[in-house]
Amino acid sequence: MSIWSKYKELVASRLSDGAVPDVKGVGYWRDKLFQVIVVYMLPVCMIAYIPAMVLCYYLDQPYIAFYDSLAVALLAMVTFSKKMNLRWRKLLFVFTMYLLSVTLLYYMGVYGPGLLYLLSTVIFVSLIYSSKLAYWCIAANTAICVLFALGMHLGLMDSALVNIYTPAAWLAVASNQVLLSVLFAVSIQMLTSGLAQTLDKESSLKESIRNEMVESERLVKELKIKNEEMEQFTYIASHDLQEPLNTILGITEVLKLPSSKKGDGDFENSLDYISFSVERLKLLIKGLLDYARIGRQLEPKEVKCDEVIKNVVGDLQSAVSESGTKVLIDESVRRMAPLAVFPLDFNQLFQNLISNAIKFRRRDVEPIIELSVKEESDFFEFLVIDNGIGIKQDDLDKIFIIFKRVHGDASYEGTGIGLAFCKKIVELHRGKIWVESKAGSGSSFYFTISRHLAK
Repeated sequence: MSIWSKYKELVASRLSDGAVPDVKGVGYWRDKLFQVIVVYMLPVCMIAYIPAMVLCYYLDQPYIAFYDSLAVALLAMVTFSKKMNLRWRKLLFVFTMYLLSVTLLYYMGVYGPGLLYLLSTVIFVSLIYSSKLAYWCIAANTAICVLFALGMHLGLMDSALVNIYTPAAWLAVASNQVLLSVLFAVSIQMLTSGLAQTLDKESSLKESIRNEMVESERLVKELKIKNEEMEQFTYIASHDLQEPLNTILGITEVLKLPSSKKGDGDFENSLDYISFSVERLKLLIKGLLDYARIGRQLEPKEVKCDEVIKNVVGDLQSAVSESGTKVLIDESVRRMAPLAVFPLDFNQLFQNLISNAIKFRRRDVEPIIELSVKEESDFFEFLVIDNGIGIKQDDLDKIFIIFKRVHGDASYEGTGIGLAFCKKIVELHRGKIWVESKAGSGSSFYFTISRHLAK
C-alpha cells in the first residue's frame, strides 16, 4: 500500500463518526465530502506553507508566519486528532478558515487571498453544513468587511488596506465577495435540496420494493403451505376417509350373503364394526372441518399468555385431576407483556399441546408439564416440556402431518390431527414449530410466535 493510500485510510478512520447507514442521506454525503476536503487540504496547505514562510522572511512579516503556522497546526488537529468528534472537527476547520481570512486581509490587503478565503468559507460551509448556516457565514463575512471599513474610517487599525482603499472603495470591492457568496450559497442549496429529494424518493422506492419482496415471500410461503395442505387433503381423501368407508362397504357386502343371520355373533360384530367406522368417519370429517376453520378469526388481539394457559388448564381440569398432572408455568411466561395473537386459535394451540402431554403420559410416573418462553427481537419462543412416553427419532418429522398417528396403540384415542392443528396455528402466527424427543424420555415442543402480527 502506498504512503498516499495509508494517509487517506488514516484520515478516513479519524473522521468516521459511526457505522455507514443503510440509507445514505444528504447528511452522510456532507460528512463524506468534508472527509475528502480534509484529505486534500493539509497536503495542499503544506505545499503553500513553505514558500509562504520564505516570503514572510524576506518581507519581514513574522505575524503572517505565526498565523500561517497556527492555521497549519489547527488543520493537522482536524486531520489527525484521535479524541475530537466530527462536529468539533468541522467547527475547528471553519474557525481556521476565518483565521486565515482575517490575517491575510489585515496584513496583505488585496495582495493576499483574504477575500478569496472568506468566499471559500461560505462554499465549504454550504457543502458540509446545512445551507441555513451558510447564510450566517455570509452575514459574518459582511460584518468582517464592514468592521474593516469602520476601522479604516476611524483610523483604528494599521492595515495594508488603508494605503490602497478608502472605506467606501473597500466596501465596493468587498461587496463583490458578498454577492458571489450569496450566489454560491443559493446554488448549493438548490443542488443539495434536489439531491435530498432524489435520495428520499430512492429510499422510499427501496423501502417499497423491500416491503413488496417481504410480502411476496410471505405469499410464496403461504402458497407452499396451502400446496402442502392440498397434498395432505388429497392423501386423506384417497386413504384416511376411504378406509372407514371401505370397511363399511366390505361388511355390508358380507351381510348381504344368505348365510348372514340376524341375531348370531358375527352379525352383531359386523354391526359394531359399522358403528365404529361411522363414528371414526364422523371424527375425521369434523377434524377436517375444524382444520379448515383455523385462521377464520382475522383480527389479532392482545392477550396475556399466562392467563390463556390458566384458562386452558381450567378447561382441562377433569383430565388434569384424573391423571394427577402438574402444570408448571415458568416466571418468564408471567412476566411477558401482552402479545397480539388470534385468540381462539392461540388458545387451541396450548389446549392441544397440554392435552397431548396428558394423553401420552407414562402410567408409572407423575405427569409434569412445564411451560416457559424466551424473548427474541422479532418473536417469542415458547417451550412445552412433558415427561411422557416420548417419540421415536424416526417419527419426529411425521407427527405434524394431519391424521398421522405414530402411536398405534389403541389405548391412545384420537385421530392424529391435534399436532397438525398446532402446526397450522403456529404458521398462522408467522412462526414455526418443532419437537425434540426420545422414546420413553418425554418430549420438548418448541414454537415461535411473531411479535409483529398486528402490523
